[in-house]
Amino acid sequence: MTSPTRRDLFGAAVGAAVLPGFISTARAADRKPVLRAAHITDVHITKDREAPKGVAAMFAHMANQKDGKPELILNTGDAVMAVDGKTTGAKAAEHIAVWKEAVKGAPAPIYSCLGNHDVWDGNEPTDAVPAEKKGFALMTGVLGMPAPYYSFDKNGWHFVSLNSMCNWPKYATLSPEHFDWLKADLAKTKLPTVVLSHVPILSVTSQVYGDGCRKNNENVVPGVWHHADCWAISEVFRKNPHVKLCLSGHMHTCDRCEYRGVWYVCGGAACGAWWGGSEYGFPPCYGKLDLFADGTFSYDFVDYGWTARKWQGKELKD
Repeated sequence: MTSPTRRDLFGAAVGAAVLPGFISTARAADRKPVLRAAHITDVHITKDREAPKGVAAMFAHMANQKDGKPELILNTGDAVMAVDGKTTGAKAAEHIAVWKEAVKGAPAPIYSCLGNHDVWDGNEPTDAVPAEKKGFALMTGVLGMPAPYYSFDKNGWHFVSLNSMCNWPKYATLSPEHFDWLKADLAKTKLPTVVLSHVPILSVTSQVYGDGCRKNNENVVPGVWHHADCWAISEVFRKNPHVKLCLSGHMHTCDRCEYRGVWYVCGGAACGAWWGGSEYGFPPCYGKLDLFADGTFSYDFVDYGWTARKWQGKELKD
């Protein structure tokens, strides 16, 4: 089998392009949005693999859009290659330094949520990365987050940043306290709302990630690929119809689905396959999001032109 090319997969013209997968709930294409945002996820920055150059190219692409640059950037986690697992304090500090230098080139403020690789295990602490920053504290501070979960308003829209990591590494879920906070937060506003999470709340790609869900003749979605409490969260959204859109990452592949009036978008990965190519044919990309005053929006997957050197991931052979 010949691996699909970038053009085969995305129908893209030469150079950076909008990928198929455009979503629009907007009723008129010529309306002006109240807010332009960019959605980035799974940057996995590291000093090698040319990752800093890739991130610089992504930010430059955002900044040079003919119809305007974003006013904010929504980051759904895994900002650095990894501070989890056996990562030492010294190595974590190295990744963090590269991230801090890279985001100096960001064309807008960045609002983040935590990914699984953003949770430090506390190995070999240093003066710069002390033991008391184990867990959520280290990257919450680095990413400028007020807390591991929080919300804010911007230009008539409400944004909620969730923490998928409450019971990690067992599965992705909210803690009882976090769940109660979400219900209370959504009850306080009627503004159209965007929800951020690292792990998808609902997802298509978790069903087709290299056939990893196949158990004999059944598909069983791992709780580390898809929120285990997805039904409970969707019930909260049903009772709060101002929730319009949920953005996530984690899977390094792009999808979108709609359930009970809420759109769920998994935004691929800024790094593609960890800066080594395209993950199941999905190249390094980001999302372009326009938000309108009436609660509608449009979203494009954008290939920013970073070379997808080779296909990564399982393939069905002839």
